[in-house]
Amino acid sequence: MSEHEWWAPQTPPVGKDGWAAPDIEPEQEETEEAEDGPRTFAPQPDYWPRPHTPAAITRIPDRAAAAISPGTRRLLYNASAAGAGWGLGLYDQFAGAVADCAATTSIGGALVLGVGGSLLIAHVWDRRTRHWWPGIAWVARIPLATAICALALWAPAAT
Repeated sequence: MSEHEWWAPQTPPVGKDGWAAPDIEPEQEETEEAEDGPRTFAPQPDYWPRPHTPAAITRIPDRAAAAISPGTRRLLYNASAAGAGWGLGLYDQFAGAVADCAATTSIGGALVLGVGGSLLIAHVWDRRTRHWWPGIAWVARIPLATAICALALWAPAAT
């Protein structure tokens, strides 16, 4: 038989005298237990624990959503990004550019620079990074939050 015909039925083995070997059937043991009674070592469906995620992990998002409103969560997200920009020194650069534009041109020019810069950062950078993993998206939000913070804290009458 070739290796390609493994599915074909096989002929029974032939003995030395040319006759086919008789089929040998194993003896069947008789059980002492009755078929109707419970078996001693029968598997129980509730014996083995079924793996599942602990309730403490699955309930945390529900509890966090109930504890903080979406608006407060948004405020904390953006305020912490603006605070990080302040700590990194981005605030001083953007606020200095707005104040410099106001001193050389006018308040309208400074507002155009501040609003235009914020819109440019929002369109080119922030819009494309919102769907990233939350930690990386927060880091990508720092320039926009800092630019809006610098524009909001800029006082035209102080210059």
